[in-house]
Amino acid sequence: MSFDASFFVALSFALVILGFLKLGLPGRVASMLDERADKIREELEQAQSLRDEAQALLKNYRQRVKKAEEESRSMIEQAKLDSEKMAEDASAALQARLERKTRQAEDKIAQAEAQLSQEIRAVSAELAISAAGKLISENMTTETADKILDNSIQNVSSHLN
Repeated sequence: MSFDASFFVALSFALVILGFLKLGLPGRVASMLDERADKIREELEQAQSLRDEAQALLKNYRQRVKKAEEESRSMIEQAKLDSEKMAEDASAALQARLERKTRQAEDKIAQAEAQLSQEIRAVSAELAISAAGKLISENMTTETADKILDNSIQNVSSHLN
């Protein structure tokens, strides 16, 4: 009797199946599948309760939005009435404020012109002094500087006495 490879494959398969049955593997797999099915069922129930809860919250939210819209409409109407009254009151106050601001602006312009005039005079004086100093320093010799220094010392001493 000669045995070919397919016989040994079939024999190995039968032995593996018998080993699985002996170990009770099909029962374990079935219990694992049942546990998983129970878990999935619980999750579905939780999801359904969460969905119901979300729908209740959505309904509540929509009611609140509707109420808020009604309140906002009434607030807008009241605000329109108030704004018309305030506009009338503000118009007179604005006119007075504009007149006061115009006077203040004119005063500030006059002050700025006076200050600018003073600054121009000061800058002109500084430039003249600087130019004179530059001309003196360029044209002055040491002998002239010594004479001016001696004269200044004599003037100071004569004023002190």
